[in-house]
Amino acid sequence: MKKYSALLLMAALLLTGCAENKEAPQNSSGEISSVLSDSTSSSSTEVEQNSFDTVPDESSAEPLPFPLFGADNVQITFGDVTEMLDKEGNALTKETLEDTKWYEITCGGFAYLAEPTVSLNSVDDADMYDPETLLFSGAPDYTDTEYKRYKVGDKFGDLTVKSAETMFSRISYEEKDGVLTTEQIKAEGMCFAGMLRGCSVEFDGTVTMTGYMRVCVSEYGVEEGEVLFVPDKDSLVLPVINFHVDRDTDSFNTAVWQWPVKDFAYATEYPTIRLGNINKGVDISGIPADGTSTKVSVTVTNVSMFCDTYMSSFIDGEIVFVEAL
Repeated sequence: MKKYSALLLMAALLLTGCAENKEAPQNSSGEISSVLSDSTSSSSTEVEQNSFDTVPDESSAEPLPFPLFGADNVQITFGDVTEMLDKEGNALTKETLEDTKWYEITCGGFAYLAEPTVSLNSVDDADMYDPETLLFSGAPDYTDTEYKRYKVGDKFGDLTVKSAETMFSRISYEEKDGVLTTEQIKAEGMCFAGMLRGCSVEFDGTVTMTGYMRVCVSEYGVEEGEVLFVPDKDSLVLPVINFHVDRDTDSFNTAVWQWPVKDFAYATEYPTIRLGNINKGVDISGIPADGTSTKVSVTVTNVSMFCDTYMSSFIDGEIVFVEAL
């Protein structure tokens, strides 16, 4: 399984890695990530109003006619689904759906979130950090985080889910003439958990956190002026949306990123947290904008999250107030 998470680590590096910092992200075993070369995008099409509704119908508990389950290991039902497409982007209905025909399935109104457990840094947790290996002792490669389904209206601490969507895809389950059958998937040693492509979610509410903020300067794949933030271990108030597939157990867990950036390093389950750009009107008066990491208290609103197991995961928010500590 580690090679799949390593691919995702490097995909995140392409978007958030520092040009000034030549170290690649590592796990606690010191493994260096490799590059994910394939990414796919699908065409979208308007779903016809046939016997399949475009709005989730929670009263329909009939399961799909093949194994398909989310990060909570619960089988997906027709009541969860808002859209089903074949490989050419054509809409499928309940009557035309077959295991070897579908390519993407979208579910509306929910996403999979988990409670965070790890967020360390080389300043506050210096006793756990080795500057020679650039790794934190005792930090796991993965955590067995329990993901749960959060629906629109559900609360996570001070945040309330405003909108959410979950997508399943058969990108890794293709063959020359279509997609693999259930028997072929099992024969190839692949798993059904891998069909969960990703989630997106938006929240109402505000949260206040302490941690380390830096403004990106001359960094590969990141706009100059981008404001990034890493919570400390006392501010784990945001949910985690950063699931990965354990192909040995056909289940989900969460990777722990370990990132060295200049003279600062951190290990966390959170993906990159972006809080706007100082070149686009974001005010962080009193916080250095030279790429160094500064301990701050920050209040954030309009939080949104995105997780794609074939690309990168992000958390975005808007700064209400920030001050250096």
